[in-house]
Amino acid sequence: MKRLTFLLVLFASCSFIANAQQKEDPRRYIDSAVHYMDLEQYSKADGYFMAALDKIDVLSADFCFYFGKNSYYMNKHTQSIDWLNKYLELKGSRGQFSKETLNLLELAEEAFRNNRGTTSSADVNSKFFYLNTIKCDSDDLITCPVCKGDDVITTKNRFGETLYKTCPYSHNGVLTCVEFNLLIQGNLKPKNK
Repeated sequence: MKRLTFLLVLFASCSFIANAQQKEDPRRYIDSAVHYMDLEQYSKADGYFMAALDKIDVLSADFCFYFGKNSYYMNKHTQSIDWLNKYLELKGSRGQFSKETLNLLELAEEAFRNNRGTTSSADVNSKFFYLNTIKCDSDDLITCPVCKGDDVITTKNRFGETLYKTCPYSHNGVLTCVEFNLLIQGNLKPKNK
């Protein structure tokens, strides 16, 4: 009887560990990314951000800020501009990082304008296209991290009223694999209204 009880406990423990490993918490990767960004190890931080993107179901505004900030320090100005703008879309001007976001956004836009003529677009596309992507089939549909799959972005104005805006990126709350990869690279253009 003791042997059977021991085996059942062992089986339950192994099952719990296996489930925990399958559902890794992306916050662990985000925390590591922010830590390495604070240590000015931006490439290492970028690796953790990309690992987190692979595991995140819903992007938080804080993730958008940190990823945009790290992208700026890596001189990925287009990507930085896109992610910082996503933070502002989600949090507006009253978010915890809104002031810093606006400052970084101004710097990233200035750097983008200054560097615009230095490399050809073919060089930029071939060099950076595969750096910030996730692996998925072209037919895969991925929940849009901007609207969290709702196809609507809700915010509150200064009077506490809820405002609704159609997601500028998703189609019924989802993106194709190609669209998602373009989004995380900062190259997905908002859909036409």
